[in-house]
Amino acid sequence: MMNQGHKNALWAAAALGGVCAAGLGYYAHCIEPERLRIVRPQLMQKPPVKVLFFSDVHLGPMYHPEHLEGLVDAINAEKPELVVFGGDFFAKFMRDASMLHFGWLAKQLARIQAPLGKYAVWGNHDVRQGAAPFYRMLMEHGGFVPLWDKIVSPRPDVHICGLAPYSDGKILRKMPKEGWRLCLCHMPDKARYLNLSRVDLMLSGHSHGGQVQLPVLTSMILPPGGKMYPYGHYRPQSQHKAELFVSRGIGMSGVPFRLLHPPELVVFE
Repeated sequence: MMNQGHKNALWAAAALGGVCAAGLGYYAHCIEPERLRIVRPQLMQKPPVKVLFFSDVHLGPMYHPEHLEGLVDAINAEKPELVVFGGDFFAKFMRDASMLHFGWLAKQLARIQAPLGKYAVWGNHDVRQGAAPFYRMLMEHGGFVPLWDKIVSPRPDVHICGLAPYSDGKILRKMPKEGWRLCLCHMPDKARYLNLSRVDLMLSGHSHGGQVQLPVLTSMILPPGGKMYPYGHYRPQSQHKAELFVSRGIGMSGVPFRLLHPPELVVFE
């Protein structure tokens, strides 16, 4: 039979565990999502210009649109020459439309300064619930060029191919043979089968790195299309020199928490 001392110890341990769990939940919900980081991956093939990449803003109840103003300030503070967005600006478009003031959002995006241009691709959330034309309109009014299976060249030695969310990637065969070649593709696991022979760097988002870093659980909650390359720097095809970098993104999806995966801007220089 358990004596009173043992019972008191168990109650104390349970209370301490509850306090720790509450503190961790508060941190993951209120603190880490606000801790925007700047990461600077070292590529084997360095770009000839300073590139800033961001992805997965997911504006909505979990990441309020008012965050966009500070995000733009952080982007401009880096003074990038080229800015690229990896998709999923929206969270759930129909649900959140009433809180998305498009004129104000477009003005914030238009404040982003990049002398070589601003380019974006659609994420899977940007084509759901009739969102695709609104996404295009918002990006264009914000000074971005939306790329749907399209190649552009901001300058003669820099080429960008933006893939549609469910593209077969055939457009990559038309990438120039020379220069620095960037592929924007929202879902990173496509790097397994895309023809990357004419790509130096592929940039993706989608997975959020799992959004929370917990044993076993993280691998279980990774989304389809983001399980094989969840976060970081990869060389996905041994036969080609193409590099892949997957960002953990800005906002949140699924649950309103980030744990050991703070939001980030990615800078290549």
